[in-house]
Amino acid sequence: MMTSLTPEYLTGLEAVLPRATMRSKGSADVSIGARALLPRSQETGWALAAALSEAQTPEERSLVEVQLLAAAAADLAVAERLAGAPEESKSLRGDAPDDALIWQGLTNPASLLRPTIHPPRYRGADKDLQAAIYQTLTSIQEDVIETTADAITAALTMNIAILREAAKLAGLDVKQALEDLGADEVVTFVIEAWQKLADLIGEDNFDKIENTLSESIEKLREKTAVATYVRKFLDVDGIYRECRTLVQHYAGPDQGLARLTPEILALEGSFAGRNKLAATLIRLLSLAKLAKVLRTPPWGPMIVASGYLLIIGYELYSAHDHVDSDRFPFFDRVAGVQTLITTGLGGD
Repeated sequence: MMTSLTPEYLTGLEAVLPRATMRSKGSADVSIGARALLPRSQETGWALAAALSEAQTPEERSLVEVQLLAAAAADLAVAERLAGAPEESKSLRGDAPDDALIWQGLTNPASLLRPTIHPPRYRGADKDLQAAIYQTLTSIQEDVIETTADAITAALTMNIAILREAAKLAGLDVKQALEDLGADEVVTFVIEAWQKLADLIGEDNFDKIENTLSESIEKLREKTAVATYVRKFLDVDGIYRECRTLVQHYAGPDQGLARLTPEILALEGSFAGRNKLAATLIRLLSLAKLAKVLRTPPWGPMIVASGYLLIIGYELYSAHDHVDSDRFPFFDRVAGVQTLITTGLGGD
């Protein structure tokens, strides 16, 4: 699993983004380290994208996705350091650095996929399974509402016309943006992060998610709107009702129900780990975008805006994949709650 991350990449990253809580020494040292790191980061992105396409199981895909998210976050963390951490970014950064989470995602992705919900106290196999389904669906929905609201809030600080244009992901010419903005190190690392997020979603899927992104920026102006939108998008209430009906009508042995409970809870952990990194990406992008070069129109704001939208798109579709239905077969990475219950209990 770790073969996609070379020792050269990890060593180069540690020179710029130390594993210890101390920040890097000075801007000159960061710049030198970043120049050496850039080709390693690009190679790592290519290797992880290939590993994602070649993964044979949901478990393998999940590990690679976490590493891609963490690698994109590492790129943004490097960009933020290169930008010099301007004074206005201090309130955004807060007291808890994201570095430890990035390193955890890169070097121990499995640890970010563990359930955070304790199994329900035994009240019977059927009731325990229903409780696990409800807890998992609710946890995923709450995570998505919170993270999507943060991303929308950050994105809506930008010009709405830029956001509308950025939603047309398939038409974004990243190479042209890099050429026009020059070889600025902040830009190159933000674009590297953008590319890893694009690989995570799959550029072939851009046209499939553009309507969702366009709809989100037009409708989601406040948190209550985000909550309403996410509930409709995920339809966890409908999924829960269907799953509960299958559990209640199951006539087999209790073992058939009991074995599904930990599998359902594992999906909560699977999404929670992804969500933590998505939230980190939003914070880091909000810091990096303060760099002057990323405020230079048209490409600077366009790259930042599309970065927010890629994170929102991934968050929404990954959550939908975890709760599960047949609406988006192009984004089928895990066996979600509905699939596990339907196949496990003999439903259609």
